[in-house]
Amino acid sequence: MAEINRPAPARSPRPAVTGEQMGLRDYLEKLNRRKWLALGVFVVVLGLTAVSIVRTKPVYVARATLMLTTSDESSILSQMSPPYLWPRGPNLDNCVELIRSRSVAERVAQRLPDTMRLPPGALRGMISARPIRETDIIQLTAAAGSPRVAVMVVNAYAETYQEYDLEQNRSDVSTIRQFIDDQLVVAKARLDSSEQILADFKRSHQLTSLPAETEALVGQQAGMAAAFQQATVDVQATESELTYVRERMDQEAEGMADRIEGISSPMVASLRAALNQLEVERANLMMRGFDESSERIQGLERQIDSTRARLKAESQALVAQQGFVDPVGRLSGLFESALALDAKLAAAKARRRALSGVLSRYESSIARLPEAERVLAGLTRDVETGRRVHALLSERREEARIREVGRTPSVRLLDRALGAGRTKPNIPSSVSFGLVLALALALGTAFVVDYLDSAVQGPRELQRQGWTVLGNIPLLPGKTGRRRRGRKEVMTSHLITHSDSESSGAEAFRMLRSNLALTNTDRPLRTIVVTSAGPSEGKSTVAINLASVLAQAGSRVLLVDADLRHPMLHSVFGRKRQPGLTDLIISDSGAENTVFKSGIDQLFILPSGSIPPSPADLLVSTSAAKLLGRLAGTYDYVVFDTPPVLIAADAPTLGSMADVTILVVRAGRTAVDAVEMARDALLNTGSLVVGCVLNGVSPSSRYGRYYYYYKYKSHYSQHTPDPEPGTAKTKKA
Repeated sequence: MAEINRPAPARSPRPAVTGEQMGLRDYLEKLNRRKWLALGVFVVVLGLTAVSIVRTKPVYVARATLMLTTSDESSILSQMSPPYLWPRGPNLDNCVELIRSRSVAERVAQRLPDTMRLPPGALRGMISARPIRETDIIQLTAAAGSPRVAVMVVNAYAETYQEYDLEQNRSDVSTIRQFIDDQLVVAKARLDSSEQILADFKRSHQLTSLPAETEALVGQQAGMAAAFQQATVDVQATESELTYVRERMDQEAEGMADRIEGISSPMVASLRAALNQLEVERANLMMRGFDESSERIQGLERQIDSTRARLKAESQALVAQQGFVDPVGRLSGLFESALALDAKLAAAKARRRALSGVLSRYESSIARLPEAERVLAGLTRDVETGRRVHALLSERREEARIREVGRTPSVRLLDRALGAGRTKPNIPSSVSFGLVLALALALGTAFVVDYLDSAVQGPRELQRQGWTVLGNIPLLPGKTGRRRRGRKEVMTSHLITHSDSESSGAEAFRMLRSNLALTNTDRPLRTIVVTSAGPSEGKSTVAINLASVLAQAGSRVLLVDADLRHPMLHSVFGRKRQPGLTDLIISDSGAENTVFKSGIDQLFILPSGSIPPSPADLLVSTSAAKLLGRLAGTYDYVVFDTPPVLIAADAPTLGSMADVTILVVRAGRTAVDAVEMARDALLNTGSLVVGCVLNGVSPSSRYGRYYYYYKYKSHYSQHTPDPEPGTAKTKKA
């Protein structure tokens, strides 16, 4: 028998990596591979969504609508008071914060019935307010676990805030009215005391009246005294109003009230001086006996009104020059009013000083009268003055009361809450969100896991790495069938091509045989090494069935169990392991007593034999090379089942002596890096790696479906052998 023709150690060219991009079908294939994982994530997320919906406590929301208006009420004690206590436009942000405040919540808590007592803190957590864009409308919403509670709370908030706003709107008028009430009590007591003293004096001195000239003088003095008292009240009221405005300014912007003192202009100073002079002239005319309805007094009144209007306009211009950052006009309105009140206060003080001088001259005239007449004149003047002051204050009090009652709130309740709608759980929204989230997480998890999985999944991945895929072997049946051969049981699960020749698996191995025959090599295909990168990747099954289909094609085939570390061919065919390959290499004897028939025509088996301590050293021996040469000369094909490449050096050693090497890759298990390392190990020893076989292709994958479609749709009445690979002639053993 001739020695095997050992090939030159030249390496096979390394396959080039292709740059093929992934398409839609590739992504669908990835999703199909991870469908159960994606389905599990999808179901879990939907389940969590359902649990969340069930465990969510119901929340009902009621809504009410408020509209803010501009208050333009005037001051009480001034005929030309500007609208200074309220801004030119509503400040929605301030109103929203006020609605959320604790003070309003405390009022609402007191307003609710005893059966619905809620603390202010809980109420503040239930209520929310938001301004509607580009309007003066605020929408109130109350969220509660009961629709009745939500409706009552939001309506109570709307009504309470409306009342609170009305109180604040009336606060300036109420302050002035209270001041007038206090002054009226004092004036009434003073009047009563003056009348009692006058009556006692007349009774004790037996006096009933004054001379006509003295009585006229006393009447004039009483008028001046009443005017003086009115000026005094105006000064006090204006000071009270100015204090109120300053406090409001400090609330809006700290320290702004102090800026009034330093803000002026030559025109403002000139107008103030002119206004003071007019007040003095008016007082002098009244001292000379001119009545308020006289033409001279009316002319001065018109000049005073004109000067006040000019002073107001100049104050507004002065405010505009300050450059306030005040979008809603609140601060600038207060500042303008403060300047106007300051000018009014200065004019009132000037009028009071002028009237005080007039009263002093009247006192000098009265002092020249006889004592009894002078005392009676003074008492009569006090009574007359008290009556006029009391009448004036009563008139002002009635005016303040009417304005206080007539002052309307700047908040209108447009819509009361009539019912509440459930917002939580929002089943349609939650289910939609859950579906979208479940789908996104399912797809994302599937693609991420597939991306992190380094295992080969399909032939496209191998082709991208430059591999030639000789065959795609589908998943074979998992159950072990048995048949009897004499007294021994022979396992047939590995022999799918023999036990179920019309199955998709058998057809896949026939396609492998055909593709191997079409392999373009410069060597005859007689010796074939079948190996894998790692264990449990199906190399033995591929070797057995490849040898079987080669034998079914009419060739004499020898299947050699060269896996000297974990041999299994003897158990597949129900024979002993010894003698075998190692015994032939060591003894260099004939193979007649070692090779046995498999039970399949033309297929012979050479078991592994005794397990040597160092299989790799045994395979590189000269005896091993001679034996392989004899076997190649005896059989048409010699198929070697070898150990994994990354575990032992046996496969590269045999690959360097064989014609071709086939690498078996397990779909879903063999890592891409492991395939690359196995290929490098084989190429480094000069092995001719003609391609790989993808084993364990899932029926759900694109390639697996082709085979299973073929299995269930095609029926063969007989099997026609494919063309034999190679050109070797059949030889007898």
